[in-house]
Amino acid sequence: MKKSNIVMLLLLLGISLSTKKSSAQDNIYKIYTKPIPKTGYLQELPKEVRDDIQSIQNMKYLKLKTASEYEIAISNDDGTYSYIQNEENLNSAIDIANNLKNTKNQGIPVVINKEGIVIYATEGIGRVVKIIDGNVDITNNYTTNVYKTSELKSPEHTYINHGYIDDVPIIEDNGQVVKIEVSGYTGYIKKQEDDGSLNIITVPMNQVNNLSHYTVNSNNELVHAISSDITSTPKYSYQTLGPAPSFMNQNTKYYSYDGNYFYTDINQLISDAKLDNHNNAINSNNPYYNYYQYLPGRSKTSYTSDDINRYFEQYTPSDSLLRNTGSYFIKAQNEYGTNAALLVGIAMNESDRGTSNLAKTKFNVFGTNAKDGYVQGADKFSSIEECIMRVSNYSFSNGYFNPKSWKYNSSSLGNKSLGANVRYASDPFWSEKAISRMYQLDKFLGGDTGLKDYNRYLLGMYTNETSVKNTLNKELYSILPQNTRTKNTCKGQVGDTTIVLNEKDSNNYNIRPDRIVPITETNINGDGTYLWDRDGVINKTNIKIINEKSNPNTDFTTHWAKSYIIDGMNKGWVDTANVFKPENFITRAEFIKIVNRAFNITQIGEESFRDVNPGDWFYDEVRIAINAGYINGRGNGIFAPYDPITRQEAAKIIGYITNKIDYNFTYLSAFNDGNTVLDWAKPYVEGVLKAGYMNGYAEDNTFKPSDNIKRAEAVTILSRTKM
Repeated sequence: MKKSNIVMLLLLLGISLSTKKSSAQDNIYKIYTKPIPKTGYLQELPKEVRDDIQSIQNMKYLKLKTASEYEIAISNDDGTYSYIQNEENLNSAIDIANNLKNTKNQGIPVVINKEGIVIYATEGIGRVVKIIDGNVDITNNYTTNVYKTSELKSPEHTYINHGYIDDVPIIEDNGQVVKIEVSGYTGYIKKQEDDGSLNIITVPMNQVNNLSHYTVNSNNELVHAISSDITSTPKYSYQTLGPAPSFMNQNTKYYSYDGNYFYTDINQLISDAKLDNHNNAINSNNPYYNYYQYLPGRSKTSYTSDDINRYFEQYTPSDSLLRNTGSYFIKAQNEYGTNAALLVGIAMNESDRGTSNLAKTKFNVFGTNAKDGYVQGADKFSSIEECIMRVSNYSFSNGYFNPKSWKYNSSSLGNKSLGANVRYASDPFWSEKAISRMYQLDKFLGGDTGLKDYNRYLLGMYTNETSVKNTLNKELYSILPQNTRTKNTCKGQVGDTTIVLNEKDSNNYNIRPDRIVPITETNINGDGTYLWDRDGVINKTNIKIINEKSNPNTDFTTHWAKSYIIDGMNKGWVDTANVFKPENFITRAEFIKIVNRAFNITQIGEESFRDVNPGDWFYDEVRIAINAGYINGRGNGIFAPYDPITRQEAAKIIGYITNKIDYNFTYLSAFNDGNTVLDWAKPYVEGVLKAGYMNGYAEDNTFKPSDNIKRAEAVTILSRTKM
């Protein structure tokens, strides 16, 4: 047909070429942004929060074609949107969009609300926001609850804040309720609150540019790149989480919203999520569990207070309130069962390395009751020491780490599925920010010898509904089926982790329980005091091992006292993981430190020794020992903390504490040198000999009361007294 005939036919049909071109252009939406008033509020927030809120302020709105409640459009691959039709009912609009997808039109069908915001897409990523009356909220005042079921029944499982997260995969979307996966937890959120404010919008997949992802850096470390803007300029905050798993490679982006299973294709991740499996993950049969993230808080760091102080000196500004506070973290660890490195990680994150306004005005380095950074209403302490001790006691040991507490979701830092992160913070990546500091500390202090905290403990994960019992076969707390724990049933749950100490017998493990007395009983001293020698027991069939414990080149591998040394380490009496120096003589200060831990003696008294001063690592240990009455100085106003302790001094200490005092001297008189024991020590030496806590030397039938005790002998004696 000639061109002139085609034109004539179009004219007869009432269509002109110019009209057709104009109509196509009219279907394309105009895109605009809304001006946001400037505010100083953002300057008070962490950088990643400022970045996220500033990015969402640049959100694109579509200029509507009609006055209807909803419009259906196509998201085109070139970034534009094409109008299709209007609709008054949301469900009907969603049905139309889904039908358009089924007809395999070009682009992605979407639904736009009356504010010009895309709220549904047949293929899309959720963007966590807070939009009130069509305007983006420029604060982090609001949180969104995440529920277990689509009915959104209270209590909620957890909560999130739009200032800390941008993208989540959408698994289901019925217009009112959206099923998402966020930081390890799959749950439901309300799309629109009763006041009309939006909690989540949808970005069509062909408009997504910068999703959160994981990479492996040149040091073979796992890095989480958390996106602040998935629609335009790449903007990420980065958290380095520890050694990368062996199945991951450098120069590859891996997508994961649980940190356990990883994908190289986001569409495969979403497809698997909708089917509730991980079949297409690169590690589908080998879930990854980050050691620091799943490490129970009822553990101890390998490092000393001096080590922690060296870390603070390296990684905090000169005006940081965290400097020289290492002894407080170690003390909190020993008394309340709260891992010192874990506490350091939280404090570094929450207090901006000890420099935040909250830290400097209220000595609050953990952000307790700060409500997403606000100083108003936050807890105030009289000192950093009080903050560390009180928070370790009441917030963690008797709260987040206690199966009786409504805050409990296992004692690990975890994520939004389990661990302290469920209830401690609205930031879904709060735990990652803390463990990145734990890893930083481990890497710095480990130095040339390598990581000492990493894989120090053998971690077990509960796999079945069961009970944790004590060694007397009495239930401490129960383990519930997976995803059944709520604020009203604060017990253990399948998926929680614990530390496996050793094999109790062929059927059971000895573990370190999160609670050391039954839930029906009051905690030790009525507070969060934790005793490190109270083991728990679990049947092997109810637990799986999720890591390989490191096997360091220790200096006691072949030593005769190896089992006693390991026992002392497992019970928390001894700090060092790799180097124990078993044949070195133990000093008086070192001995009383171990004694205080072994017998859980914590009450601090007064002292007036010339050679014991504030700032000495043993200052509080000496004050505790003197207050307990089991040791004195060596005369002339000195304590002699660096002098080796003698056998008769050790016998006096052990006999005094255990009340093993005997004046018959039957055992003592049997030794060739029994008469050389000083009078003040004789009844105690007799008592510990009779109890079997100490022995003599068979080769020459002596006790050698004035000889010094080696470190191996010291832990052996204490292990015997605690059997």
